[in-house]
Formats: sequence, structure tokens, C-alpha cells
Amino acid sequence: MNTTLNLNTSKNLWNFLLPISVFLISLFSFACGDTLKDLESLDNIEVPITTSTTIQKGSMLESVLGGFPQLDAFTRVDLSQQQAFSDTGYSSDDVDKITLKALTMKITAPDNENADLSFLGAMRFYIQANDLPKLEMATAMPPQSGDREISFETIDDDLKNYLLEGGGEITIEIDDSRRPEVDTTIEIKVIFDVDINVL
Repeated sequence: MNTTLNLNTSKNLWNFLLPISVFLISLFSFACGDTLKDLESLDNIEVPITTSTTIQKGSMLESVLGGFPQLDAFTRVDLSQQQAFSDTGYSSDDVDKITLKALTMKITAPDNENADLSFLGAMRFYIQANDLPKLEMATAMPPQSGDREISFETIDDDLKNYLLEGGGEITIEIDDSRRPEVDTTIEIKVIFDVDINVL
């Protein structure tokens, strides 16, 4: 029996199988990774709320913007009653967690490059409900000249107790703001990420 031949044959076989094994392991890991991501996304839904308001232009007698106008869509917020949630067939009892994914503010009128958000100061969005403490959930520095749309920095806190059963209310506080030179319509959009317990 030729020992050298057997060793060479084993070595050649190993050299042949090793790349295939590495490829199969990598392929399996990649497939599992995608599957895990897909599974994670299956139990999360996005619930958007969009509202708008018009801020009247300033006059000689009234140039300071005392506060942000009341937004009806942000009063008594119950995400379980939003269309994007109710269409899923889930109930409030199926929700594990709710976080604020994004919050944006943009001018929708006038359609004029000279109209921007620079008349606003620093802004903070708060949420409160029932006996829960008032919670800051998003902030933005003062918009700059030319800014027609801004995105807010958001928190990662669980907002479930604030946003279910109709108890939540979202309010805005602003610093050192003045009225715009023209009537300005602003659209505000919040997107909540709702984590559903599907097991």
C-alpha cells in the first residue's frame, strides 16, 4: 500500500472540499441573516400621523409668535384607532412596545423658496397621558435660513402607555419665535414603530 499516495489523495480531497464547505457555510449564514431580519420586520408596523396648521403672518402690532398652534390630530392620540394599525387586525393587547421612529416638519405653502422655517426657534415635542410624567420625545435646533423641511432628534423610550387607550397628547414648545412674513402652512408628520407580539 502506497502511504504517500493516500496522503496526497487525502490532501487533494481536503483542498477540494474546504472551499465548498466555506461557501456553503457562508451561504447558510447569509440566508439565515436575511430570514432573521425578515422575521423581525414581520412583527413591526409603522403608524404615521400627519397634521398641518397655518401660522398667520406677523403685523406691526404682533410680530412675536407666542406659542405653536394647537394641533387637533395630536390631542387624545390612540394608535390602536389609526387606520394603519386597525387594518392589521391586532389589538392593543398584542403590542409589546411603541417607539418614535421619525418626526419631520415642512412647509407646504406658500410654494416659494423665500418662505422657510427660520422664523421658528428651538423646538421640543412632548407627550403626556393620564397620570404619567410629561416626556420629551423629540427636539430640533432653530431652523436656518432656507430650511423648508427639518427632521427632529427622537428618543428611544417606550411610549406604549402614552399612545394606547386614547390617553396620549402631543404638545410643542418653542423658543424665541416670531411670526412669518407671509401666512405659512406647516405639515408635521410623526411615524411610530409598533412592535407586535406575534407569538
